[in-house]
Amino acid sequence: MVKSEKTIYFILAMVVISWGLNIVMVKYLTQFISPMLVAAIRMPLAGIVLLPFVFKKYGFYKPNAKQWGLLFLIGLTSIFFHQLFLAYGVVTTTATNASLILGLNPLTTALLASIFIGEKFSMRLGLGILFGFSGVVLVVTSKSADSSVGLSGWGDVIMLLSMLAYVVGALFIKKLSTTSMPTLVVTTYSTLIGGIMLNLGTVTFFGPSSYAQIHLPAMAWAVMLMSAWGASSLGTLGWNHGIKFLGANKTAMFLNGLPFASMVGGIIFLDEKIGWIHVVAFLLTTVGIVIGTLKKRDSRLPSVGGKSVNT
Repeated sequence: MVKSEKTIYFILAMVVISWGLNIVMVKYLTQFISPMLVAAIRMPLAGIVLLPFVFKKYGFYKPNAKQWGLLFLIGLTSIFFHQLFLAYGVVTTTATNASLILGLNPLTTALLASIFIGEKFSMRLGLGILFGFSGVVLVVTSKSADSSVGLSGWGDVIMLLSMLAYVVGALFIKKLSTTSMPTLVVTTYSTLIGGIMLNLGTVTFFGPSSYAQIHLPAMAWAVMLMSAWGASSLGTLGWNHGIKFLGANKTAMFLNGLPFASMVGGIIFLDEKIGWIHVVAFLLTTVGIVIGTLKKRDSRLPSVGGKSVNT
């Protein structure tokens, strides 16, 4: 058991590192094509590579009408709006700011779950939210440390919308989990639905001719595939594996490492500058997430299914 736990911890650590670097990869790709096209290419690639896993384990899985409706809402929020805002947000903010804002996912999920689906709201959660949101407000209301690229606060606001869209989708995922639909199927189908929406949006707002601008160098295609298949596809499978054996709350604690991974990636690959305000914000959000999501120690490992994450 101890050995298997260590394996799961290692997998989750690799997943969070890949998600942190994914923000850097998406920002890199927007240097070559529009943010809309980045999202429209990434998500279908991520969904398609998961299909063989679904067919091998469940065959041609047929959701019922209620499940299709929830899958559509998950695809609309957690994939379409989340990925769209993510791609446009990283263009006008730093990877560091983006990761700090996305790192509020656990606290925001807990807060909205207490409001809309009746989960318990505790004093510990309230204190965690106070610390966590204080860190992000500090970053959003301050000038970027990297003023040379002319970044504005609008990028941070867009990233907040990206995070909120994902959290709303997580509530629909929680509702869908009550129908006993396999997590892998939920992830794959919703990703493909969101990917189709992104491409329909591209055609509607930019026209079919917009695809003609897809002339990526070999390195950019390699980054695209690493982002879609490594971070979004394999990362999601690894995350769901962690939720199954450790429980959702304990697994969510690993998200504390996401801002750090993005900070390091932004410094190395994007030549971003880290200011003292980022360090303070990182500490505040980390303390907030730890306080808000850490629960009393239990001698047994909880088994939670039905939640998925796709970044």
